[in-house]
Amino acid sequence: MHADDATRLARLERQVAFLYRHFGLDPALADAFPGADGMPPEFTEALRRNNLIAAIKIYRQVTGAGLAEAKDQVERIAHSV
Repeated sequence: MHADDATRLARLERQVAFLYRHFGLDPALADAFPGADGMPPEFTEALRRNNLIAAIKIYRQVTGAGLAEAKDQVERIAHSV
């Protein structure tokens, strides 16, 4: 790895750590919801707040799924933890 790349990577890691602290997030929970890959961060936040309605809405917007399919998938993802 080039020295400039290593410096840039270190700076990005510090910025991400700052954001985790600022928003009170636990980095260990970043992958807390298996199956949520490709979903925006708002989806995961809705699941963490146990706001299934918001999560279903986001899931439908991202995937184009119907209401019943989205509800089933979101509930499956939420209960996979």
